[in-house]
Amino acid sequence: MDGPNDYDALAALEELDGRKKELEALAASLPAEVEEREKDLAARREEFEKLRSKFENAQRERRRLEAAVDDKTQLLGKYRTQLDSVKTNKEYQSLQHEISVTRENISRTEDKLLEILEEIERAQGRVDEENRALDQLAADVASANEGAKARLRDVEVQLLEVEEKRKRLLPSLSQAVRAEYKRLFERYDGNAFAAAAGGVCRGCFVNVPAQVVAELRAGGKLYRCESCGRFIINVVDD
Repeated sequence: MDGPNDYDALAALEELDGRKKELEALAASLPAEVEEREKDLAARREEFEKLRSKFENAQRERRRLEAAVDDKTQLLGKYRTQLDSVKTNKEYQSLQHEISVTRENISRTEDKLLEILEEIERAQGRVDEENRALDQLAADVASANEGAKARLRDVEVQLLEVEEKRKRLLPSLSQAVRAEYKRLFERYDGNAFAAAAGGVCRGCFVNVPAQVVAELRAGGKLYRCESCGRFIINVVDD
């Protein structure tokens, strides 16, 4: 079934098909790399937003506590002014009680305010540090993704070149071999070839006769596996 040049043409075609599969795998992996980096960056941004939201909540709580201290301080001043105008001992004692309670409220609020100020100081440092780290990460991701896109463009050019070479090579095969190659290519998802290693076909792991292996080692022999039908045109070491 094979013509005098079928072996050389199939050997060249095998090399081109192998290169094509490598390039296609690389072309498929590069967008996935870009997507993964973008996902990682989005997750980092989400964590930063949580941190910043917590910091902003602490700032709002600080303002609320400061306002509460101001209100209670003004109330305390009002009570002290009223002391000068009370007429009975009962009124005086009641007012002193209110002053005492207000002072305690101010003290507790100031304690909470001190705690929140310390929390804000710590959070501010984390927010600033994370913001700088996020900016750097975003720049790194942008650079890496731009590089990946450039590599993808180069891979696509190489794929076109390989495909053109395949198109020019196929007519050099005899009609029968070309038809069988097309059938095997479609059946085995673009893998019409298998290597012989350890005396077996690496496509289906069925034994290849020793005489055939010897002929394959000598080169120039076109052989198809008796089990899977793939072309075996080379022998590889285990």
